[in-house]
Amino acid sequence: MKRSGIALLNACGAASAARTLQGRRVTILTYHGVIGGTSDYEYLNHNFISAESFDAQMRYVAEHYQPIALHELVRFYREGRTPPRRSLAVTFDDGFANNFTVAFPILRRHRVPFTVFVTTSLLDVRGELLWTDRAKRALYLCTRTSVVLPLDGIDVALDLSSPAARVNACRDVLGRMKRLPPAMRQAALQTVDGVCGRPPIEEHERERYEFLSWQQVKQMAEAGVEFGSHTVSHPILATLDSDALDMELTRSKQRIEAMLQRECYALAYPNGSPADFGVREKTALRQTGYLCGLSLKGTLNDRPDLFELDRVNVGRHLDMPSFQLAITGVLGTARRTRDWFARSVRSAVGKRRRAS
Repeated sequence: MKRSGIALLNACGAASAARTLQGRRVTILTYHGVIGGTSDYEYLNHNFISAESFDAQMRYVAEHYQPIALHELVRFYREGRTPPRRSLAVTFDDGFANNFTVAFPILRRHRVPFTVFVTTSLLDVRGELLWTDRAKRALYLCTRTSVVLPLDGIDVALDLSSPAARVNACRDVLGRMKRLPPAMRQAALQTVDGVCGRPPIEEHERERYEFLSWQQVKQMAEAGVEFGSHTVSHPILATLDSDALDMELTRSKQRIEAMLQRECYALAYPNGSPADFGVREKTALRQTGYLCGLSLKGTLNDRPDLFELDRVNVGRHLDMPSFQLAITGVLGTARRTRDWFARSVRSAVGKRRRAS
């Protein structure tokens, strides 16, 4: 839906009506980062919102919802009880340092509890990037207007002649890399670096890319912030063999528990789409001792599978009217309906072509 249409709907009371219709369904929000200063390159920062926007969103949440800690929500579901109306939980993925320096003071001011899912191998490591960020930066900031990348035995020609073309190239390459096993993904990442270069992180970008230190994690934990696992190295779990899957789940959980001296009961699936985890991964979580797993499909929760609790992603694509509707589940429903309709049309066209 276009922003103008969403603004008109909200002016007519759509967000208020949607909150009422939401009933007992629970919203879990996912953030990645909050930036206090300026940021370059809209696409590279699409999951990072400004401190001003985040403050307004948390003020809205505190006024119109019942903020709830994730462990409380899990306890309600485990005990077969219904959470309070308009319950809403806030989470962060990856473990960026701005969760501490920028988001934490805002959340504390609005008395909103939250959970951070950390990628444990990146904490306390200065200058290291999440592999997805590393690939996107290399492609988006490449000085060439086109490149050919040998990926998984296929030469992929990429147009880099405009910002829009660079976005499409990044999405294409990331989509391919996310489906590769770790060793092949690492080889592909080195190929991207070799062809496109590896742009250095400028000083003003550190707030965007640096990860938490364990000291910051401990300080937040002492103040009541919860921490969960986002694995050791952020792989797509469905691409791992059984041994690698066990390592990613077990070592991240053990590291968090050793550092904080408290149970790590929750894991957020990297990427979190339906293609990224399944019965095998959910079973592995349960056997490793986790109590829940969190996805990222954009729906609300109503007595769900605890190993497929769903979340709504919040990035800079959502202005305030869009945010107000997104957290009720309306925008997710509209998107899924649109996607279903588009698939149906493509299927019907394909059948007619084959029949002719």
